[in-house]
Amino acid sequence: MKKIRIVCIFVILGTFTFSCKKNFLDKAPGVDVTENTIFSSPTQLETYIASMYRHGIHHGFCTDDKSLTESISLDISAGATDEGEYAVAWLTSQYWNSASITASDIVNLEDYRFYLRWTAIRICNIMMERIGEVPGLQESYREQVIAEAKFVRALNYFEMLKRYGGVPIVNKRFQLSEELKISRNTIEECVNFIVNDCTEAAGALPPTYPSTMRGRVTKGAALMLKSKALLYAASPLFNTATPYMPLGENNKLICYGNYDANRWKLAADAAKAVLDWAPSGNCKLIDDKGVDVNYKYEWSTNDNEEIILANKSFGTRYPWDIPWAVMKPNTIANPGWGGLQATFNLVRKYEKKDGTPQTWNANGGNDLFKKYDELDPRFKQTIAYHNSYWNVETPVFNCIGNSIGHWMHKLIPSDLHNGAAQIPSWQLFRLAEAYLNYAEALNEAEGPVDAAYDAVNKIRRRSGMPDLPKGLSKDDFRKRVHNERDIELAFEDHRFWDIRRWKIAEEDGVMKGNFWGLKLATIPASSEIHYEPYIFEVRSFLPKMYLHPFILWEVNKGYLVQNPGW
Repeated sequence: MKKIRIVCIFVILGTFTFSCKKNFLDKAPGVDVTENTIFSSPTQLETYIASMYRHGIHHGFCTDDKSLTESISLDISAGATDEGEYAVAWLTSQYWNSASITASDIVNLEDYRFYLRWTAIRICNIMMERIGEVPGLQESYREQVIAEAKFVRALNYFEMLKRYGGVPIVNKRFQLSEELKISRNTIEECVNFIVNDCTEAAGALPPTYPSTMRGRVTKGAALMLKSKALLYAASPLFNTATPYMPLGENNKLICYGNYDANRWKLAADAAKAVLDWAPSGNCKLIDDKGVDVNYKYEWSTNDNEEIILANKSFGTRYPWDIPWAVMKPNTIANPGWGGLQATFNLVRKYEKKDGTPQTWNANGGNDLFKKYDELDPRFKQTIAYHNSYWNVETPVFNCIGNSIGHWMHKLIPSDLHNGAAQIPSWQLFRLAEAYLNYAEALNEAEGPVDAAYDAVNKIRRRSGMPDLPKGLSKDDFRKRVHNERDIELAFEDHRFWDIRRWKIAEEDGVMKGNFWGLKLATIPASSEIHYEPYIFEVRSFLPKMYLHPFILWEVNKGYLVQNPGW
């Protein structure tokens, strides 16, 4: 088998690259910080724990955190899916939409944290190796920190698994004098490694922390990551005898090499474990604010009870700062750099409040506001539509003549406006996802049993939507749960990965084919709006894009098996 050379020079140097911001290590004048310094006292250890989180806890949302890397991610993955379309042509999403992304630019265009992940993994391995040397450290806290390190290591491996398939497993700190040519491990080996780290971490992590320690991983976070890893492992991209493209003798680097229905059972059990943990972690669905508010409250209110884990490394950001500058529409006060438009492909997925499909006239109609009022309440809590409220600066949002008909409002607080900075709510895990993971996996393992219905219906009820109809077939239930994920998790960096793990990217209007918007026009002497569906773009998707390419200059070193087609 071919080999991969781990870029240890980046990892070794990166281990002691800390931010100068508060809560991270500031080097005192004339003091050299070494590993021995870090593990010389509990106080010094805390700086290393902070660095482990800073390097290792992240999300797919955009950030301008250039203190760790010169590369930045400016847009969210929604713009490369049927969720959205960026209003400018130069953002990363457009490379996916035109199928022009290459192995030379993958790091700068999507996976800008590739090298940082290896830094994070090395920090975790050093932590586990040397924490026993810290004097005066309570044994229970030592075990907790080891568990946190295992979680962070597992998270970084999961982020690579879903992008690349099998990657090299590094479970110890390497020295430059050691053999650094490490083979890619198989999908099965990587999944088992992630699951084992999560299982061990969950056994030593507390169910919750005091409010002053928000952002540190809990038992629930470890269980949630295990749930996600097993869900991806059970999904069609990996759980198959035939990979999406052949890789010869290396097929097991990109799939299991067989289909096993029990993988869905394991995923269901793991998701159920998250739901069982939730009460002890003071975690619950937000369902007490009203059906027209519950959903927005969850995504717009930091530190709410539904959040299992959030990235807490970012402070307040003004409207002209990243991430808001990239997300905000260029049509409002304090315009952004383009903004993310919501496609009609997404809007059509919203059911009516009675649970039936909304009917949209293919030739257009004169009842747009009526149709909006009939939709699932989550529509108005997610999408900026014509005449909707944006904020105090733009109380009436205009979509006529300047967009494809809709814009993303979710993720952008209404309280964000000129002079009013807000803290991004960068959520990695929330409880609603665990319910959806459970419903999907249980249906695949056992069919649409009552417990699967109950899980998805809890999500629907809190937004005022009726239960799914009884008697659905396994295939029909799958479609309904997939659609529920599309609505509930919209713009949260799920859709891009769900599309690939389900292997549906080549279906029309998903990541390929026709993408639709609405042309809007006023109607003389009427309070209604005329709408007309139209195709604003035809996108491309190549089968090789189901997994990322490894960076070209790493492949050219001769030790790395490139993913097929690249």
